[in-house]
Amino acid sequence: MKRLFIGFFVIFLITSASFPLDKSLDKLLENPFDVHKFKKLKGESNSGSGNKRNYYFKPKQKGFYYSFFMFRRNTAYKYAGSEKVNLVTNHGLKITTYKPRGAYEEKYFDPTETLIEVFATSNDRDLPELAFIGLDMSIVKKKLGNNFIRKDSFFIYAKNKNVLILKTSRGWVEWLKYTRLSFNLNVNNIPNQLFEKEDLP
Repeated sequence: MKRLFIGFFVIFLITSASFPLDKSLDKLLENPFDVHKFKKLKGESNSGSGNKRNYYFKPKQKGFYYSFFMFRRNTAYKYAGSEKVNLVTNHGLKITTYKPRGAYEEKYFDPTETLIEVFATSNDRDLPELAFIGLDMSIVKKKLGNNFIRKDSFFIYAKNKNVLILKTSRGWVEWLKYTRLSFNLNVNNIPNQLFEKEDLP
């Protein structure tokens, strides 16, 4: 009986450790993380013009989409079962924002920019809110719930024009995409491009 209790306790600790921030699904979709604080923590990165998708949320201010990737501070890892495996490369993360025209438009640290999309093939220790890569979907569903749309190997969580797409392979998360949309998503109006794997350097 004691061994059984210890076994359940270990499983509980592993599951809890996978999600250091206890956010509900609604909060996660509404505002997964502070992009400005994240960029200040990571330091400089490579950057370039972001792909303009017709389904992207577009703020009222005039501006443009811009992407950041290959962050200098490398804290990339993947889950392998219950273990965190550190990665040599940090090329598995791309963040796209909308930068309004103005005093900060050419600045890396831009307090006026808006998070639009995150694409990840690896986790980042500085971004624990979206650390799902390598996790078994049974663990993910315990955290995010069963209110998702299933399409082939994709699990889609959506609310209020925000969507989190998890691409799975053999039951575990292979990559993810978080996107702020210009419309409310449902089972009948999912853009095919959301299912496309992004090209990373």
